[in-house]
Amino acid sequence: MPKLARRDALILSAAALTAPALAQTVTQNVRLIVPFAPGGTVDLLARILAEGITPGLGGRSIVVENRSGAGTFIAMQALVQAPPDGHTLAIAANSVLGTAPILPGAVMTVDVDRALVPVVNLIRVPVLLVAGPHTPFATLAELIAFARAHPGRLNIGHTGMGSMTHLTASRLAHEAGIRMELIQYRGGTPALLDVMSGHCDLYFSLLPESLPFIREGRLRPIAFASAERNPHLPEVPLLQDDLPGFTTDVAYGLVMAAGTPPAWIGFWNRTIAAFMDRPEVKARMEGLLWIQAHGTPEAYRQEIQAIRAAWAPVIRAAGIRAGG
Repeated sequence: MPKLARRDALILSAAALTAPALAQTVTQNVRLIVPFAPGGTVDLLARILAEGITPGLGGRSIVVENRSGAGTFIAMQALVQAPPDGHTLAIAANSVLGTAPILPGAVMTVDVDRALVPVVNLIRVPVLLVAGPHTPFATLAELIAFARAHPGRLNIGHTGMGSMTHLTASRLAHEAGIRMELIQYRGGTPALLDVMSGHCDLYFSLLPESLPFIREGRLRPIAFASAERNPHLPEVPLLQDDLPGFTTDVAYGLVMAAGTPPAWIGFWNRTIAAFMDRPEVKARMEGLLWIQAHGTPEAYRQEIQAIRAAWAPVIRAAGIRAGG
């Protein structure tokens, strides 16, 4: 047998031995609970994971289950009510895991620190402040000047009290010393549609959702909330250029219910990481403008604590509450 053929045969044999060994631990279909309605970034992420990992589960499937509402806590309730046998996972917004426990007025039907176990961070998504083309400003400095000259005239959308869009909008108003009306929407898409139509002035948008409209001239990018400029819009400045220290992004990870055996936590961490490290998966996520962020369960736990440490003084200084 030629040398290359022999090597390929050995690789295939190793894969054949390894895949069943991993798959044998999965004895039934796996539920992957998504805390948002179908469509959008998180739902797409879940379906990419399910589609890519299912073939290695020995005939079992990962079934995506959308459970939206209550600031993602309906999904978290569904997770903790399921048997902690390693066959139920949920995608969680890191902002909820990080800020809900320290946000005055937040209603948590699940204790995120005691009832949930971090498995693996998944992705970060850049956030930028966008304005409608009807607005009379093109930069953050001009926006602040206009808002100070016209107190309360500007409004800014958000997707729910305690959400990252709510926190970031409230932080902007506080640190810029301006007053804006906050308008709640059911999601990013309706908020962006209202910004484009002139019914809303501003919104902190996920880059993948707003970039097509920016390129069409239907949205005006004001500034990124990221720590570094973005290569897709290199000319757009950072919020921290005018408001030092103002950085944030949106991130999502995978959690399981407390009481799940550590072996399952390790299994899913390794399985997800191996999938996300595939070159074709990396290329697809880069095309979606997502930034991979997977690591160990402990690294994910530390990320959540870092979010909490960063936002706690901001929430106190700005007097931000989940109730408004």
